[in-house]
Amino acid sequence: MCVWWYKAGMDVSGGNHRHEAPWKRMSKEELDNQYSPSRWVVRLGAEEAMRTYSQIGNEVTKRARATGRSLLNVPYGDGDGEKLDIYLPEAVSEAMPFLVFFHGGYWQSGREDAQRNSPLWQLETAPTQPADPACRILVTVGQHDSPEFHRQSREFYQTLCQGGWKASFEELHDMDHFEILWNLTQEDYVLTQIILKTIFQES
Repeated sequence: MCVWWYKAGMDVSGGNHRHEAPWKRMSKEELDNQYSPSRWVVRLGAEEAMRTYSQIGNEVTKRARATGRSLLNVPYGDGDGEKLDIYLPEAVSEAMPFLVFFHGGYWQSGREDAQRNSPLWQLETAPTQPADPACRILVTVGQHDSPEFHRQSREFYQTLCQGGWKASFEELHDMDHFEILWNLTQEDYVLTQIILKTIFQES
């Protein structure tokens, strides 16, 4: 069983899309507002939220690398930045389920890179049916994410379903973009439970 987890980011779909993406009609100011998650935090200031996000990420990464088996900087493409880290439990088997975390952005730096990495664009250029129908995809967005993040996450989920993928959509109550990840090390956290349930449910 495999699970792909997608977290909201920028929609930069190509010309094959059914309609023009709403973000293409936005002014630069509105784009900056809609696609800057730090502007939508509800409990911390923007700088503090980003600093906390980075600090927690660094701490849990160090802990994971120190306590388990890991394969670091595994290439999945030809580009210098096209690498991923794989974290494994002590006991490994061929039937072991796994989770792939795919963050939807940050792609405001350039359209070419953004389009190449856009999950929606990749889905439109992929075969009509998934190679592994047992693979499930979990699309999440925080309640306090921007309206554009909500729109493009739901659109991605709907496109997955229309393409024959086993997908589910979760809006996380009272969470902003950064808080979604902060509590994943806690077993009773709602998203942790959703991920575990998605991984271990029968195909």
